[in-house]
Amino acid sequence: MTTAVGVAGPSEIAVRAGAEVTEAGGNAVDAAIATTLAAMATEVGIVGLDAGAFITIWRPGEPPCVIDGGIGMPGLGRDAARFGAAGRPVALDYGGGMQTIVGHGAVGVGGAVAALGEASRGWGRLAWPDLVAPAAARARAGFPLGAASSTWLQYSHREIFGWQPESAAVLHDRHGELLPPGATLHVPGLPATLATLAQDGPESFYTGRLGAAIAGCVDTGGGLMSLADRQAYRAVRREPLHCVIDDWEVAVPPPPAIGGAALAAMLLRMGPVPVAGWDASAVGRLAAVQREVFARLRDLAGHDGPAADVFLAALLDWARDGAAGVTGRASPSTVHVSALDAAGLACAVTASSGYGSGVLVPGTGIWLNNCLGELELNPQGFHALAPGTRMGSNMSPVVACGPGGAMLSLGSPGAERITTALLQVLLNFMRVGHSLEEALAAPRLHVERAAAGWQAAVEPGLPLEGIALPVRAFEALSMFFGGAGAVLRQPDGELVAAADPRRQGAALVAPAG
Repeated sequence: MTTAVGVAGPSEIAVRAGAEVTEAGGNAVDAAIATTLAAMATEVGIVGLDAGAFITIWRPGEPPCVIDGGIGMPGLGRDAARFGAAGRPVALDYGGGMQTIVGHGAVGVGGAVAALGEASRGWGRLAWPDLVAPAAARARAGFPLGAASSTWLQYSHREIFGWQPESAAVLHDRHGELLPPGATLHVPGLPATLATLAQDGPESFYTGRLGAAIAGCVDTGGGLMSLADRQAYRAVRREPLHCVIDDWEVAVPPPPAIGGAALAAMLLRMGPVPVAGWDASAVGRLAAVQREVFARLRDLAGHDGPAADVFLAALLDWARDGAAGVTGRASPSTVHVSALDAAGLACAVTASSGYGSGVLVPGTGIWLNNCLGELELNPQGFHALAPGTRMGSNMSPVVACGPGGAMLSLGSPGAERITTALLQVLLNFMRVGHSLEEALAAPRLHVERAAAGWQAAVEPGLPLEGIALPVRAFEALSMFFGGAGAVLRQPDGELVAAADPRRQGAALVAPAG
């Protein structure tokens, strides 16, 4: 039996891909996979096929599941001289200033394609080639440079995506200027890559021709990754963390993901929010809780590293502090896709390429990630993790089951702001009583660590007098605070899909095929 599917994603192009597979008889997981593949092919600079990803899936009558396609640390069998090499430090004036490392040495093993393949095998309805087809069609025809991509590339097009000739040629005109928003992009080699991925399956990205091309490119550039690293990679099914918010049970990614544990800790520490909304006292508490959790994350990371189970278990033990409700164990370059069908199957996918390494594998159209160079996720240093280790991540796709059979699929891009964006959307929807659209559009607060110490970045519309920190006030809603997307199945079976106004997101409900 086919069902209608609600899809929310980063662009109209991406969600239309999900609608196409729905109309062909696909379910929510099929729609989420097709939407994510289309986004990874067309959200240039934001994310690419070589991303890491986490997927949370919940089918009625079954326990929820998280598929860990996070970034793997390469370097199996490599000479010690390769560690710490082939990275270029970069400083950009994005979001108040940021630093990262790019180049061949910053590339980790991206597990997004493996995770999407695992989701398809376990929960999908359509064949894998049908899920790749919409992305391949868009790559062949060319696609516009989107608003989110254009915004990020204005900061990064030279330092990150302009140092390698192959990458620079795709994004710049003959005078070396960044192409304008809406310009049609044709990425050399991408249509053939997607054709190979469709024909040979997800495994080809690791053990086949595509995997060999990626490994060969990184090896030539002096990076850590070899074909052995790609051949050893596996997507892993994990039991989620389970949080309780009033009548809702919320499933989030467990270790080694950081984001899910941080979100659970904030929910535990937050306490009730006034039904009337965010008064000065509640906003002050929101800022204090964020600072508490982020400070605790920094303290613990200095001892055990962000990917260690003991590190995140310690965070949750501290957050409980006698409370009940949790059971179980910086980047713009992230996208999120939410899908939910009328039968109640929910799927949330968050994928990240870090800030991008600037490496475009010649002849393939595959931009590589720089997740080894994300300083906030590598507190022990560049290349400090052991080969084969799964990196920590801020990604936290959320699926929730509510009263009367209600279901919610939710997530956001935004590096460390992912956690705080989702915290506020959940509280606004589940406790304050906002509609889904209102919860996504409500003003947000994010506590950040600046050179002078902790401060609160705040969008207009929240009272500031209760915040016991310096305030960095924004003049309008900003993509700095994420770009959440969500789909709700109400108790009567009606689907509602909504996208965050902060990014060029899109949402729709596609009829059953």
